[in-house]
Amino acid sequence: MRNPISAFKTKAGNKAVVNTLVARGKKVMRELDTNSRNAEKISDDLLLRILEENKDTEYGKKYDFENIHSYEEYREKVPFSAYDDYEPYIKRMIENDEKNLISVYEPKHYALSSGSVGVPKHIPVSQAELDKYSKYGAAMAFGVADEFYRTTMGKGLPPGRGLNALELRPMQTKNGIPKGPISSTILSSHKDAIPYLVTSPWSVICTDNGDIIDMKYLKTRIALEQKDVAFMESAFMPGMVDLIDYMKEHYEMICSDIYHGRINKEIKMPAGLRKELEARMIPDRTRAARLMREFKKGFDTPIIPRIWPKLAWIGGIGTGGFFTYANKMRKYTGKNIPFNNLTYAASESLVATARHMGDTSYVLIPDGGFYEFIPAKNEYEPGKEETLTIKDLEIGEDYEIVLTNLSGFYRYRINDVVRVMGFYNECPMITFIYRKNQLLSIAGEKTNEEAVRWSVEQFMKDTGLTVTDYSVYADTDDEPGHYVILMEPDHIVKKKDIEYYREAIEKRLMQANPSYGMKINTGVLGKTELIFVQQETYMLYRDLMIMKGVSPDQLKPVRVIDTPIKEKFFFGLVEDSYEDDE
Repeated sequence: MRNPISAFKTKAGNKAVVNTLVARGKKVMRELDTNSRNAEKISDDLLLRILEENKDTEYGKKYDFENIHSYEEYREKVPFSAYDDYEPYIKRMIENDEKNLISVYEPKHYALSSGSVGVPKHIPVSQAELDKYSKYGAAMAFGVADEFYRTTMGKGLPPGRGLNALELRPMQTKNGIPKGPISSTILSSHKDAIPYLVTSPWSVICTDNGDIIDMKYLKTRIALEQKDVAFMESAFMPGMVDLIDYMKEHYEMICSDIYHGRINKEIKMPAGLRKELEARMIPDRTRAARLMREFKKGFDTPIIPRIWPKLAWIGGIGTGGFFTYANKMRKYTGKNIPFNNLTYAASESLVATARHMGDTSYVLIPDGGFYEFIPAKNEYEPGKEETLTIKDLEIGEDYEIVLTNLSGFYRYRINDVVRVMGFYNECPMITFIYRKNQLLSIAGEKTNEEAVRWSVEQFMKDTGLTVTDYSVYADTDDEPGHYVILMEPDHIVKKKDIEYYREAIEKRLMQANPSYGMKINTGVLGKTELIFVQQETYMLYRDLMIMKGVSPDQLKPVRVIDTPIKEKFFFGLVEDSYEDDE
C-alpha cells in the first residue's frame, strides 16, 4: 500500500503550491486591472524608459536614443526591424559574451524559433521578460481559474495536481545561458514545486531522451493511475488532444500496466529512468478496473469526467488556427469543464493574456512592451505603413503588430496580424488572425490564413463533417495553378461524397476571398482540389518534428505547405481507402 504519511505530504504540498499560485495570480489580475485603466500613459512612459536605459548601447547610439523624447521622434528616427538586423549583435553576444550591444538587460535565456529547416533564430530574453511569462503565463492561469469557481460555484479552485504536456530538453549556449522554449527556464526556476503541482516527475518533464522515449505513454500512464487529477495544461490545444487520442488507442496496454504496477516492456527508455519510475509504482487493480470499464464504454460520451471526475479546468491555446482541436477537446471534456486560452505570445514577447476563463480574445499587457500597429488594410500599399498606438485602434479592424520589447528589439515586425475585438478599460482586446508570411497568392489573389480558417469552419457547419486539421498548398506545376486543400477528417469519408465536399470548401473559399473566386470564374486559377489525408497524419507530423528536436511548445499548425519536406510528408499520406458508397 501507499505510504499514508507520504500521500498526506503530497496533498498538503499540492494545496500549498496551488494556493500560492492562486494568490500570485490574483495579484497579477489586480495589477492588470489597475494598469488597464491607465494603459496609454503606462505604454508611453515605458517607451521613454526603454530608450533612456538603452541609450548607451551600440544600437542605442546608432539611432540616437539619447535625443528621442516622444513617440513621434522614435517613429521618425528608428526604422522597422527584423531578426536579420539583430543577428550580428546576437552572434557577438553568444560567441564573445559581449554586452550592451542591443540592450542593457542581459539575456537570461535564448528562445529558439520553431523553424523545421535552417539554423534556428536565437531570440534574447531578459529577466523582465521571463518575469512577465511567470506572471501572465503561469500564475495568472490559476488566478483566473479560481475567480471562475468563486463566481460560478461560490468556492475557490479545487486543489489537485495536473497533467502538464510540457517537455523540457536542457540546452545552453557556449557561454552557459539556457536556450530553447521559454517555459524551460520558467519551470526550472520552480523545480522544487513541480512534484506537488503536476503528475509527471521532473525526470519525465526534463529529459535529454525525449526523442527516443514514447513520452505520450509516460505522461498518460503516470496521470491515469491518479484519480484526482485537477487540471490539464499545454501550450497549445493539440498537445492535450494528442494525449487523449493516445489513451483512446492504447488504453488496454496502459490499464494492464497500472494493474501490474509497471512500465510496459515495449517502451524504450534508459534503464536508470525505468528503474526510478517503477520504484514509485505499485499494482492498483481497483484503479485499472475502473479505467477499463470507462474506456470500454467508448468515447461517444465525454471521457475526461469519467476517468478524472475532479478535473476542474483545461489550459491551452485553442483560438485561431487551433479551433479544430478546441472542438475535439470539448468532445472529450463535455460542456461543463471551462477552458482557459492562456496567452497570446511570440518568441519575442508575451503580448497579451486571457483575463477570464473562456475568453477567445486577449488583453494587451500595457507594461509588457511598447506596441505599434500598422492597419492591415494598408499592407499591400507600399509607403502607407504609418503606425498607430493603442489609443488610435478601432474595434473590428485588423492590424500588424510592431513591438519594442524588454529584451533589446526595437520596432520589430513579427508579421502577426491581430483583430481588435473590444477594449478592457484602455487596453485593446485582440485575437490572432494570420501571419503575413503565411499568405497564398498564385495570381495576385492574396488569400490569408484567416480566410482559410473561416472557410473550414463554415465547411464543417455546411457538411457536418468534423475536420481534425487542415492545410493548403499552392500547386503551380499545373496550368492554371490551383489550391489543394488537405483535410484530416475524423472518419473515413465515402468516395461518392468527395466532390460534394470539394464544392463545399471551394464555395466558402470564394466567399472568404472574392478575388480568389473571381480568378476561378475567369479561369485564371483552376478549381480547388480537395484531398483527404489519413487519420492521425497531423499528430504523426508533430511527433516527427518533436523527434527532430522541435519543442512541443513551439509547434504551430501547418496551415501552408510551403517546403519540400512538408510537401513530401503530407502528400505521402493521402487517404487511399474510402468507405463503401452503399
